[in-house]
Amino acid sequence: MQERAGLMLKRGRPRWLSRATAVDVALAASASVVDVFLFSAVSSRQPTGAGLWLFAALVAVGFAALLVRRAHPAAVFGVVWVWAVLVTPTSELGFQPTAIPCVALFTVALHSRAKVSAGALLACIVLSVLAGLREAASRPPEARVVATYVALAFYLLLYGCVWAGGRWARLSRQHAEDLEFRRRVEAQEAVLCERARIARELHDIVAHSVTVMVLQAAGARRMLDSDAARVRQALGHIEGAGEQAMGELRRMLTALRLSYPEDAAPDGATGRPQPGLGDVDHLVGTIAAAGVRVHTRVEGEPRRLAASVDLAAYRVVQEALTNVTKHVGPGAEVDVRLAWADFELTVQVTDDGRGRRAERALSTNHGLLGLRERLAIVGGRLEADPLPAGGFRVTAVLPVAAPVGEVVGERL
Repeated sequence: MQERAGLMLKRGRPRWLSRATAVDVALAASASVVDVFLFSAVSSRQPTGAGLWLFAALVAVGFAALLVRRAHPAAVFGVVWVWAVLVTPTSELGFQPTAIPCVALFTVALHSRAKVSAGALLACIVLSVLAGLREAASRPPEARVVATYVALAFYLLLYGCVWAGGRWARLSRQHAEDLEFRRRVEAQEAVLCERARIARELHDIVAHSVTVMVLQAAGARRMLDSDAARVRQALGHIEGAGEQAMGELRRMLTALRLSYPEDAAPDGATGRPQPGLGDVDHLVGTIAAAGVRVHTRVEGEPRRLAASVDLAAYRVVQEALTNVTKHVGPGAEVDVRLAWADFELTVQVTDDGRGRRAERALSTNHGLLGLRERLAIVGGRLEADPLPAGGFRVTAVLPVAAPVGEVVGERL
């Protein structure tokens, strides 16, 4: 009920009662009061009758002009300047508008272009000269020269400080707007990068499993009437690949829903741990079931890998073997080599290109591109080139850390 009442009050509030309007009214009233009691002789002369009404009319003109200063800053300054030039030398009440022109000058410096605001500042020199002459007229003859220069310097300094304050506020506002725009752009870029990362993860998860399932299904269809045992084995591999894909998809979606990094998730929150080089043997088994012969070898002393680097190394092997099943097909021979050095790991996957070609195109044409981006993020690099004698070679170089006692993979 309170929220509804507040909403109705907000909707029913007249437009002229906005916060900006209230500020403008208060500022115009304050400037008028300062001009009346500080920059005029009304308190000492105490006008009556027509003089009082004339004085009130002069103040009302300046007050009314400031009420529309936001919408028309340059026009308001022009009106206030003409008004001040006419009032300063002619008013018999000693009325010398100063605060009202200062507000108009500040508004022009804040809202207008540099040339317009500079012109307004130059125009205020006329007001400074008139104020200096008026001040000199009220002094004894022997003190008029000094009074003129002192008053001129004071008003020039006053208008200059007001104009500088307006320009500084304008630059500060523009800087804040630039920072906000940059923040929004960076937020959008972060969203796009996250979407690209998720797309790469989905590709890595789905492409391998779906490719193996399609090839196994094609082989089972060919052997359906001749070898029931191998058909049963192929269906088992299809079932296992499907379960693995669903498990990894469930893990990734759970991690996204929980909104914290996968390494910091509690046990069981992400379904299963991230794959790494320790899962290469299982990966090789699924590829071998599709009819591709894979040989692995490890060179050098294995060293510790960061979680992101370990995952990237696994994805290199997975993408390369998946591409072999897509583009070369059953019967191909693949060599997977892990070469450990002091500060880097080289993952090299080479196929001979002599398998039976796949019956249909299964590639999304984004695997190697996404893999190259993934390696760039973790500080690695990727090369993928066809071999002169046939076949294809994928080489990835990744950074490593300290040595470990366990050996990942199988030494041959």
